Amino acid sequence: MSEQEDILPPIQFDVNKSIKNFLKDLKKENVKYSSGIACETIKLLEKIITYSKWETAKDLMQIIRNIGKKLTEPHYVHTVVGNMVRRTLKIIRDEYSVALCGKNEEFDIQESLQKMVIAQQQELDYTERIDSLKKSISANLRELMEECERSPEAIAIQAEEHIHSDEVIMTFGYSRTVETFLKSAAKKRNCEVFVVEGSPRLRVHDLAKHLAEAGIRTTLIQSAAIFPVMSRVNKVIVGTHCIMGNGGLKAVCGVHALALAAEHHSVPFIVLAPLFKLTPQYVSSSDQEGFNYMLPPEDLIPYEDRELLKAVEIINPAFDYVPPENITLIIFNVGANAPSYVYRPLSELYHTDDHEL
Repeated sequence: MSEQEDILPPIQFDVNKSIKNFLKDLKKENVKYSSGIACETIKLLEKIITYSKWETAKDLMQIIRNIGKKLTEPHYVHTVVGNMVRRTLKIIRDEYSVALCGKNEEFDIQESLQKMVIAQQQELDYTERIDSLKKSISANLRELMEECERSPEAIAIQAEEHIHSDEVIMTFGYSRTVETFLKSAAKKRNCEVFVVEGSPRLRVHDLAKHLAEAGIRTTLIQSAAIFPVMSRVNKVIVGTHCIMGNGGLKAVCGVHALALAAEHHSVPFIVLAPLFKLTPQYVSSSDQEGFNYMLPPEDLIPYEDRELLKAVEIINPAFDYVPPENITLIIFNVGANAPSYVYRPLSELYHTDDHEL
């Protein structure tokens, strides 16, 4: 083989085009489910890390941070996109620290929170060049992708611990994680499920159909029936868009009313969420536009009633904020935690300097 045959042409990778295609797929909902969005984000970031020109970890983190700002700017972008950007930045920091300082990962996990805070204060400059950094980062990103893909099944394994025989469960909207969780519980437990109808966008009829096909006694009820039916319910189990930094939820509109009804009847309110949905962001009264966005009014009133539309203003928010005090338990793919304890996994998943991209 000649020297010319040994030299392969460089792979052309257009970052801007890839970002544009990624955002286009999100807007058109070509990528379904949050785990799929997380995996596609990781794939994009891995390509950027592989084909971009950078010398040090500091250069790479700046590239990822700039890309992250572009990826998270549109309002329709799922929160997990920003979470995956922050997880990637944390991986870069950890791999640089391991390569440079030789820290043992298992020892780092066992460190107390106080030691972790002190360690973060001793900041590295990330300017030293490390040849093995790209390879180790790619390996960690592939592990992260596998974790995201296996999250629904990892949560479903815990179903037997939380659902007992002959319990009545209420859920809201369609969630693949909740569906897998309930089907797993039904293999060894007899249970009844009330599915709250909510908005047509929530695909609750699909959830009710799938649960019924799995042999679970399922009843579809309207949102107005939540409060009177709640007295018969043993547990409320829902999915969520994301877990906020204080343990609260950013969930589909209607979940807050469900949580209030559950609290009034002293019914445990349980949330199923993979770790990649845990975000360091908080909701504040000054950032309601960044937290929420409005859906078309057609979901509530058809456009055929245009005379009525002229006379009223229709507000159709996409999300509700559910405060942590309304939540009993959050079940992650690595175990269950109270909302007040989310600070611990947050400190392990994200670096404080990466909370704001």
